[in-house]
Amino acid sequence: MSVSQCKLNVPVEHYLATQLTLEQFEEKFLRPGHPVVLQGVLPNLPLSKWTMEYLSKTVGNNEVNVRGKTDQADYKTGKSYTIRQTTFQEYVDDLKRKTHRGTTSYMAVQNISKTFPQLQEECILPNIIGKIHNSPFLWVGHKGHYEYCHYDPDASMLMMIEGEKQARLFSCSDHENLYPNPLGSKGKTIQSQVDCDNPNMNKFPKFANATCHYCTLHAGDMLFIPAFWWHQITSLTDSVSANAFFGDSGVDKYISRILEPPVYTAFKHWLTNVIEQNRSFASFERTLERLHLCVENLILKQFHEVAQESHIKTLVAEILLFLGLEKLPEFKGGGKHPPPIKIRGLRWR
Repeated sequence: MSVSQCKLNVPVEHYLATQLTLEQFEEKFLRPGHPVVLQGVLPNLPLSKWTMEYLSKTVGNNEVNVRGKTDQADYKTGKSYTIRQTTFQEYVDDLKRKTHRGTTSYMAVQNISKTFPQLQEECILPNIIGKIHNSPFLWVGHKGHYEYCHYDPDASMLMMIEGEKQARLFSCSDHENLYPNPLGSKGKTIQSQVDCDNPNMNKFPKFANATCHYCTLHAGDMLFIPAFWWHQITSLTDSVSANAFFGDSGVDKYISRILEPPVYTAFKHWLTNVIEQNRSFASFERTLERLHLCVENLILKQFHEVAQESHIKTLVAEILLFLGLEKLPEFKGGGKHPPPIKIRGLRWR
């Protein structure tokens, strides 16, 4: 569960969520960026009954997107995977029979409202989750599945419904020690090149300086994962879980917070990764012409935040520095709306 090659291994604190209001949760855990296992709430919510058996009866015929080749090294370092469409029941049948396809597949990040509309009325989230950014999602995996180490640009609440998982988390302060994949890597997350089960210390020597925060999650537990914290999750049994991506309450509290140390280094890397994803497209010149508005729109779309003028100026300056530009190209007109800064390669959200 812990990682012997790391400098320190620290167990994640457990806390009774029933003792927390939204304001107390944000003050004690969300804003400081402090991971915690929360207990005592999930078993009382309707989604706690979403076992594989229940889901098979309720949404077994629904089409789902399933990742393949998840046993490969390129998956364990977040570089590549395949996607196939199947029904939920067919996927679970493969998983339970432990076929080769079942043990090399993962039903990940399935948008509940789009993929399982029958579950919407039961999808009541804990009231300590603040402003939703994008979610909720359902995950079903086989025993032994290793989900690559990565970080998200949002806080996340991982809710264990059936089975057990182990989690390893690393602070955004350990950004360089986790060796992110090269800039321009596809998707919304930033992936680590380190396989936490078998780290190559010759290739990634700074991983020895990292601090691993670890825990085991049982059905009914919720793990709060702070935004921009690296996390690697392994299924200890066949498992069902859900998660929600969220941020601080308010109109600009989230973006204000992540523009401060120690989160800013990780956020800047995330932002420049998205810029690099767009750099080769013909529309990028028009994006640069109206970069101020494009960045403002990106923040609004991804985080539902109205960024302050000072925030936008800071981010535009970072992008110019990254691109090696002293100033932006002149706007030549053409179109009411500028081209969006797209997250490229985002699959099945």
